[in-house]
Amino acid sequence: MNVVQKYGGTSLDSIEKIRAVAKHIASFRKEGDGIVIVASAMGGIKDELVSQAKQVGENIPKRELDALLATGEQKTVALLAIALQNLRVPAVSMTGFQSGFITTNQHSKARIKEINTERTEQFLKEGKVVVLAGFQGISEDGDITTLGGGSDTTAVAIAAQLGWDCEIYTDVDAIFSIDPKIYPKAKKLDRITYEEMMELASGGAAILETRSVELAKKYNVKLYIGKSLESDKRKGTYVMNDTFYIEEMPVTGISISDDCSIYSLQGMKNDGIVIASLFQLMADHNINVDMISKQIYGDNLCTVSFSCTDAQSEELDAVIENSDILDGITLKKQTNLSIISLVGVGMATSPGVASKVFAILAREGITYYQITTSEISISVTVNQDEKIKAVIALCEAFGL
Repeated sequence: MNVVQKYGGTSLDSIEKIRAVAKHIASFRKEGDGIVIVASAMGGIKDELVSQAKQVGENIPKRELDALLATGEQKTVALLAIALQNLRVPAVSMTGFQSGFITTNQHSKARIKEINTERTEQFLKEGKVVVLAGFQGISEDGDITTLGGGSDTTAVAIAAQLGWDCEIYTDVDAIFSIDPKIYPKAKKLDRITYEEMMELASGGAAILETRSVELAKKYNVKLYIGKSLESDKRKGTYVMNDTFYIEEMPVTGISISDDCSIYSLQGMKNDGIVIASLFQLMADHNINVDMISKQIYGDNLCTVSFSCTDAQSEELDAVIENSDILDGITLKKQTNLSIISLVGVGMATSPGVASKVFAILAREGITYYQITTSEISISVTVNQDEKIKAVIALCEAFGL
């Protein structure tokens, strides 16, 4: 068996859990197996490190923050390797630098440029379980960086490089049609397509990072999502290219993204120059926007609307305030919104899904704002205090 397994922070947030994971690995490992373990930092470590940084000073350079946060995963992999060795399982821990992850220079959101697996493969040939620190790499300038996609991206990337399957273990049993904490009758999904998983992840489902699913699709890495220490693969969910859907159930799942802000910029010239300059300015500050729309009206003017997270809206407000691009333009902003996204490959061949969504929201008296659609998704923005009511009504209507 050749496999990459990733364990999240909640699965490793105590010495007892680290020892339990090590014992689990030892129970299934056989002579000749190729096993790479990717580990996140122990649960709570990241918050603790950020808190310590803030105690030192308010100004925290991203370069130094990356160097600090990387120590969380390094601590975990060292402890896990020690636990494995005490169970007589040959193991070796490796940092992002040691495992050959070369990244861009963009601190806190670095992207992988290449992976040199020569040292990893040498350890595997020696019969060792390789325990890699997730979430980190090193830039071509020699600086420690952290990956925007977290440890999930590390796991999928190394699996793609080795040509192996990837198993992601966390504190949930599987992927469900909707978070069971919100809708207890949510259905467990045995299989889901890469496209559906990407839509759900980008829409707020926190089980997998969007970038990791993008990598899995690009390199055809078979993904499995399951609960830590559970050996029965039938209880988890597979993410893959080939799957099926029931024609009567065009919607596979629903995701929720909270803390959304909508900007409406009225009175912009409709020559494209101001709009291009605005979006270039946001790109230069790494501000991601969604749900972009444009309405043209008289005198060659237009209104441009888009959404972003509340956290990024604070940065965007500062960018706009310090720029003269929007001089003479009326800016309106709505906050405390949530984006509800319905996802399913069956939508591509099932007409009437959108009309059903709008009818349900109207029946429940729920106000919605921006709407975006793709071949397999419909997203609507609602007030945060109405999101639960909306989601439950939609789950009931679509049999989720």
